[in-house]
Amino acid sequence: MKTILIVDDDAQIRLALSVRLKAAGYEVLVAKDGQEGLKLARINWPDLVLLDINLPLIDIWMPLGVGYSVARRLNGMGRECMPIIFITASRKSNLRQAAQEVGAAGFFEKPYDAEELLTAIAKILKSAGSRKPGADAPAGISMKALQIRS
Repeated sequence: MKTILIVDDDAQIRLALSVRLKAAGYEVLVAKDGQEGLKLARINWPDLVLLDINLPLIDIWMPLGVGYSVARRLNGMGRECMPIIFITASRKSNLRQAAQEVGAAGFFEKPYDAEELLTAIAKILKSAGSRKPGADAPAGISMKALQIRS
């Protein structure tokens, strides 16, 4: 069973994602902030991370969001690839580009279509075995294709 780590400071989002992912057959880990997310990732090494961009501060302020700092740390753990899908309610224009720069496998804006997110997760997990850390998004999946507009 594939494991997905949800890192989001909104309890309702964590719960909704968790219920939906468990119903789809995934094992789910949840974290309310970046510190907890990093700890769970180190211990469990999930197959994929759903990461909110606007998390509470860890130890430094990130102008675009703490989620990017968490992503850099996840990428720097030095193990096999851990795909990251960013989820955000922010409408800042440069967030998608910043997500690409840290190697994100996907980017969704809240509110998002749950079925489209599940489809993207399945595609990313299917191709993740052939990805190497720092590689571009899996074949057939582009950052633009994963954008959900409200």
